[in-house]
Amino acid sequence: MARMKRGAKSQLVRDYIAENPQARPQDIVEGLRSKGFKIKLTLVRGIKYKKPSKPGKRRGPSVRAAARRSSGANLTVEQLIELKRLTDELGGAEQLRRALETLEQLR
Repeated sequence: MARMKRGAKSQLVRDYIAENPQARPQDIVEGLRSKGFKIKLTLVRGIKYKKPSKPGKRRGPSVRAAARRSSGANLTVEQLIELKRLTDELGGAEQLRRALETLEQLR
């Protein structure tokens, strides 16, 4: 038997399921075997029982990334203005970082 193209067996299973929607996975394997195709039961089960994915639906960001993003979202405009004033008063962002690190060590 010639080598099949990628996805050809899966398409055979999908076509068989379309013709026989009530067929069990074992029946599908036997039906395709009688036509001369060697298909594994696990492939048939995976195709028959896979839930269809929603188009455009992707996995969300990790919890850590979401926490980083949401931590700044709770600041008000007034708080940001006050933070800018404090940053300028301390001499820049680097000085503010050092002050925060020192504060963290005091805890």
